[in-house]
Amino acid sequence: MIPVERQVEVKSLLEGMGNPAASPADRYDKFCRLFWTNLSYSRINTSLSRKGWPEPAAQALADDPLLFAAGAQDEAFHVIYGRLASDKLLLGAERPVVSRLLRDHPYALFVFSTGNRDHWHFLNVQYDDEIEKRRLFRRITLGPEECRHERLRTATERLSRLDLGERQPSAIELQNTVDEAFKVEAVTDEFFKEYASVFEDVEGWIKGIRDAGQKRLFTQRLFNRLMFIAFIQKKGWLKFGNDTDYLNALWHNYQHDKKGKGNFYLERLKLLFFSGLNTASEINLIGINRGGFLKDVIGQVPYLNGGLFEEDEDDRDPDITVPDECVNAIRRQLFNRFNFTVTESTPLDVEVAVDPEMLGKVFEELVTGRHETGSYYTPKPVVAFMCREALKGYLKTGVAKETPAAVERFVDEHDPAGLRDAEAVLGAIKRVTVCDPACGSGAYLLGMLHELLALRACLFATKNVDAVSTYQRKLEIIQNNVYGVDIDPFAVNIARLRLWLSLTVDFEGDEPPPLPNLDFKIEAGDSLTAPDPSGGLEQGFRKALVEEFLKEKATFMTAHGSQKVALRKKIAKLKQAITGWAHASSEIKGFDWVVEFAEVFMDGGFDIVVANPPFVNAIEFARVYPVGYRDRLNARFSSAKGAYDLYVLFFERGVTLLRAQGVLAFITPNKYLAAKYAVALRTFMLHSASLHYSGPRILDQAIS
Repeated sequence: MIPVERQVEVKSLLEGMGNPAASPADRYDKFCRLFWTNLSYSRINTSLSRKGWPEPAAQALADDPLLFAAGAQDEAFHVIYGRLASDKLLLGAERPVVSRLLRDHPYALFVFSTGNRDHWHFLNVQYDDEIEKRRLFRRITLGPEECRHERLRTATERLSRLDLGERQPSAIELQNTVDEAFKVEAVTDEFFKEYASVFEDVEGWIKGIRDAGQKRLFTQRLFNRLMFIAFIQKKGWLKFGNDTDYLNALWHNYQHDKKGKGNFYLERLKLLFFSGLNTASEINLIGINRGGFLKDVIGQVPYLNGGLFEEDEDDRDPDITVPDECVNAIRRQLFNRFNFTVTESTPLDVEVAVDPEMLGKVFEELVTGRHETGSYYTPKPVVAFMCREALKGYLKTGVAKETPAAVERFVDEHDPAGLRDAEAVLGAIKRVTVCDPACGSGAYLLGMLHELLALRACLFATKNVDAVSTYQRKLEIIQNNVYGVDIDPFAVNIARLRLWLSLTVDFEGDEPPPLPNLDFKIEAGDSLTAPDPSGGLEQGFRKALVEEFLKEKATFMTAHGSQKVALRKKIAKLKQAITGWAHASSEIKGFDWVVEFAEVFMDGGFDIVVANPPFVNAIEFARVYPVGYRDRLNARFSSAKGAYDLYVLFFERGVTLLRAQGVLAFITPNKYLAAKYAVALRTFMLHSASLHYSGPRILDQAIS
C-alpha cells in the first residue's frame, strides 16, 4: 500500500511537470525530483549516443537521450528520457526510439517530452507471450489538460507504485512492478465501480418517470450524451469563452449566474443538446457561432447530428426533471477524477486512461445485467483474432488471383508484398459486408472497423492505392461494411456511440462534419424470431420499389433536420410495402433481415457473420425469457431440438445470414460436438456449412 503522503508528493510534482505557467526548466526540475528524490532512483544523467541509429529514430529526438536514472540491484533497471523534436507527443516518433534503445536496455521505463517539456509520456513496454513476443506499448500521458482539476488521479496512483523506498529488487522484479503499474485493467476496474455507483445515484435522483425501463433508458441516454461530450472536448471542438475544458467551464458559468436558482439540465444542457449539437439551421450558424443568446449560455459548439442529440418524447416531457446534483455527480466523480483520452487503444497500443473502449466494458459488465441473457464482453485480442480469421477466409475465396499464403501474410502481418493485384484486394475489402447478429455494445463492429482500416492503410502505404484520409476510410467502412443487431436497445445505443466516437477521433480540424445517422445500420430487434433470411430478397417486378427504398436509406445516413424526419417516415412506408409482398404479410415479429438490410440480401447475404452469441442453457432460458418464446423459436429453427442452449439457434441463424461461400466466426464451446441437444445442429451444419481449422493457436488464456 502506497502511503497517502507519498501520493500527495507525487501529485504535486506531476502538477509542476504539466504546469503551463512554469518555464521548461522548472518543469524539467520537477521531473528530476520525481525520480531522484521522491521515488528513490539513483541519479545517472548520462547521454546515450545516437551514432549509427536508423534515421527515423535519430531524427525523432531534439538531442541525445539520457540514461536518466537507475534502480534495482546493480542499477540494472533504467529510466531513459528523450526530448522529442516535435511540439507534439507523436507515437510514431517514440516507437523507433524505443525499439533502438531496447537493444541495450531490456529493463527500462521510457519517458518522452515535447520540445518545450509541457507534455509528457511515461511509456512501458510489455510483451505478448501468446502472439510471437509482440511488443505492447502502455502510456501514461501528462500535460496541462491532465493537471486541471483532479485528473492526475490515475497518473499519481500508477506512478506512486514505482517507489523503491529502501527496496533493492532485482531488475526483473522491478520490471514486473512497472508492468503491473501500467496495466490499464486496474484503471478500467476502478472506473467501472465509480460509473456504476454514480449511475445508480443519478437514476434515483431523476424525477417524473414511473416506468423503470423507461427511466433506465433516459438515464443511460443522459450518460451517453455527456460521455460523448467528455471525449470530444479533448479535440478542442467545444469552447465556452476560450476554455476547451468545456463541461467544467459551462458548469462554473451557470453556478456564477444562477444565484441559487435555476436548473442546469433545463437551462444549459437541453439547449446544448437540441439547439446546438443537433441543429444545422440559421439558429445554429448565427445564434451560436456568431454571437447572440445561445452563445452566451452554451458557447461555441459544432453541429454533430447522428441521432445522439435528437430530441425524443422524454426530452420534451416537462414533468421529467434532472436535478443539478445529477450532473454535478457525473462531472465531479467521473469526468474530473479520471483522465479521458480520444486515442483509441489497440491490442498493441494502450493509453492508461479512460478511452472509448471502456464504454463497451461499462455497458456489458455493470449497467444492464446482460449476463442473465448469456451475453459477455469479449476481450479485444480475441475480437481481433476472430476478425482476422474471418477476413482471411473471405479474401481467399473472394480474390481468386491471390495465394492463401499471401492473404494470410497480408491480414496477419499487414504485409502486402506477396499480393498480385492490390487493386482487386482493395476492391474486395471495400465491398465486404459484415454483421454481428448479437452485437451488444459493438465489440466486433469496432474490431472489424479497425482491421479493415489497418488493411486499407497498409495498401496505401506500400502500394499507393486508396489515397484518402483515415477519417474518410472509417466513414466509408461504417457506411458500407458493418452491420449490427441486438435485442437490447441499451446495447444498440452504446454500439452507435462507440462508432461515432471512433469516427470523430480521427477527424483533423476545427469544424467536424456531421455524424452519420446509424438508425438503419445498427438496429434494435430480435435476431431469431423473424423469417429465415436464407432465400434472400427476390425483387421481381418490384425492383424499382426496392431501389427507391435503398436510395432513401443511403440519403438518410447523411440527412439532418426536417429532411431526416421526412425521410424516416418515407422509409417506414416503403419498408411496410416491401414487407407485405416479401412475406405476404405486413406484420413480422422480430428483426426482418431481408427487408431491413435489403441492400445485402439482394446479393444473397453477408460475406462475414461474426459474434460472441448468447449462451443460455435450457434452465436459465426458462427463468429469463417469457412463456411461449421457446415455442416460437422451436417452430422457426431445425436445430431447436431437446434442451438446447440458445447459442445453437444463433449458429443456425448465422449460417442463414451468409451468402454462398460466406464466412461464420463465432466464439463457441465444444459441447455441440457431442451434446445430445446439439444433434440437430450437427446435422444442420453437416448439410449447410464446412468447418475450417485455422491452426494451433489457442486463445483460452485470453478469453479467461
